[in-house]
Amino acid sequence: MKYLKYSLPLIFILVVELLVKFNDKSICLWKILTGHECLGCGITRAFHELFHFHFQRAFEFNPAIIIVAPLLLYLWLKLILPNDVK
Repeated sequence: MKYLKYSLPLIFILVVELLVKFNDKSICLWKILTGHECLGCGITRAFHELFHFHFQRAFEFNPAIIIVAPLLLYLWLKLILPNDVK
C-alpha cells in the first residue's frame, strides 16, 4: 500500500483509457442530471488525447487541460518526492 503513490499516474491513465474506450455516453453527473455541460466536461477525453500527444484535440475538448494536467503532475511529484530538509 505504501507504493501506491508511485503507481497513481499509471492507474489514472488506465482508468481514463478504459472510460473513453468502453463508454460512449457522458460520465459527468451534472450533464446527466441537467443536460448542460459543466466546467469539467470533456476533461477525461482531453486527458485521453493528451496521453496520445494530440495536444490540439485535448485543448478542443477542454481548454482547462493546460492548467489541470500540470497541476496534477505537480501534486503527484509533491507526493512522491521527499520534503526539503530544514
